[in-house]
Amino acid sequence: MGRLRRYLEDYGLQGTVATIKDRIFRTPQAEISYEKWADRSRLSSRDYARMAKEVFAWQPAIGVLAHAEGTDRTAFLQSLSLQIYRFFRAGKDYRDLDYMLFAGPGCSLAPDLLYQCVKLLNESLDEIDLIYFDSDRIGPDGRKENPAFRPDYDPQLLSCVNYIGNVFLVRTKTALEAGFPSSDWKEDEYHKFLKRIASLEEDIPGRERQGRIRHIPRILYHEADTAGESSARKESIPSKAAAAASEDGEEALISVLIPNRDHADDLKRCILSLQEVNSCRNLEILILENGSREKETFSLYEALRKADPRVKILNWDREFNYSAINNFGAANAAGDYLLFLNNDTAVIREDSLRILRDLASAPGTGAVGALLLYGNETVQHAGVILGYGGIAGHAFQGEDPTDWEGLYPSLLLENLHNVSAVTGACLMMRRELFLKAGGFDEELAVTFNDVDLCLRLRRMGFRILEAPDARLFHYESVSRGAEDSPEKIERFHSEIRCFVKKWEKELAAGDPFYNPNLTLTGRSFSCRDMVREAKAPCLKYLHMED
Repeated sequence: MGRLRRYLEDYGLQGTVATIKDRIFRTPQAEISYEKWADRSRLSSRDYARMAKEVFAWQPAIGVLAHAEGTDRTAFLQSLSLQIYRFFRAGKDYRDLDYMLFAGPGCSLAPDLLYQCVKLLNESLDEIDLIYFDSDRIGPDGRKENPAFRPDYDPQLLSCVNYIGNVFLVRTKTALEAGFPSSDWKEDEYHKFLKRIASLEEDIPGRERQGRIRHIPRILYHEADTAGESSARKESIPSKAAAAASEDGEEALISVLIPNRDHADDLKRCILSLQEVNSCRNLEILILENGSREKETFSLYEALRKADPRVKILNWDREFNYSAINNFGAANAAGDYLLFLNNDTAVIREDSLRILRDLASAPGTGAVGALLLYGNETVQHAGVILGYGGIAGHAFQGEDPTDWEGLYPSLLLENLHNVSAVTGACLMMRRELFLKAGGFDEELAVTFNDVDLCLRLRRMGFRILEAPDARLFHYESVSRGAEDSPEKIERFHSEIRCFVKKWEKELAAGDPFYNPNLTLTGRSFSCRDMVREAKAPCLKYLHMED
């Protein structure tokens, strides 16, 4: 009865009934279509009536500037006339206006768009310079589809592509300082304008929801199917990381740390890719030997040392503890940069290590991860989503990247962006910062130690970046065996309790770079089933000791 009462408190009656039913009948979770999600999320006339009665302490004057020349403006003007918040006017004369709403061609607004903006402005303790929203597309048949469920403010992603979209609210003073976009609509005009605004802002990792650029995670405008195509495509110019990687000059030493226990074939493939595919030559390769027994493994060690003086074997004679082994390796590393690398990885793109190092060298960067692919070229890792699967999980895992072409999430598979964490299977960071952060938490011997390190770096004010231009295979061999013995199961539960205790607040708040309208239990970047996910799935781990 205690467990049932707790479920009712956490998930409500509807969610509890659905959970019990799923367990009894072992029902697999079905993906919720956007059409069904939108139907469940639709506001009622009663909701709109309640909003219309609300009186705000501050009622900012808002101007509307629509770049819609040469297009049919009927839908936009009609949506503007239906706005619940009425203190707005055409933005030609902006001298006495507090904020400006910019709208690109082919867009129509939800009735509560301006209401939601003013509500946020009244609730915020800080001044807000820019507010943006989620959106969808109106297909040829009039149906709404292809939602863009955006992350919270991500300056790195914005530097590559206009992920913010074509409707946003800007403080008039800020718009004047940045310089208004041209009155003649151009495909990339809003992107340039938004980047100018971003250049005026202070980027503080870990404060995405308290900064001067805010995101309202609601579908608050719709685009005609032909509108805003540039916002869903990567710029043709090379990324800053790729440009920096091509510059000549003295290279800082990278210490590559590879824990290993037998699996000689995997290790050999990994080392060969560092030697023959990778173009970044200034390396020391530290193999962290931990309990190997096979003669083939030690023969490989000897051959590697003789063939390449950059290879060193460091012996860790204690029981397996991923955190302790890598801390030991870092303490014995000579490089300015540390690359934590699994033995079952292999470099795909020759400039991958250089890209990771150049990004890690930036003063505000804590750690950088690569796009990791399985051998069949589906995604193994494209960043870590906090709370996904309960604690943390990999974005797009098992997905074919081409399946997302033309849909909003593809931006994350193509462009440099912020994440809450990256996997320790391929993680680059400055050695000095690793030591300053205290290294890996050795109480987390096997699981979530990489996520824990990244969250500590974000707490210290450093960003965590996912760099899709850096690509490696991750074959993900099971070198440690299954987690099926009583000892391993208890250790696993102990580490979960440890992690949840440390990061309960962050788990409850949700990942700022993963929209709350997206599922944490099904296929990543699909719609959230609010019946079964009324509360975050991490709640179940808070009661493990009960």
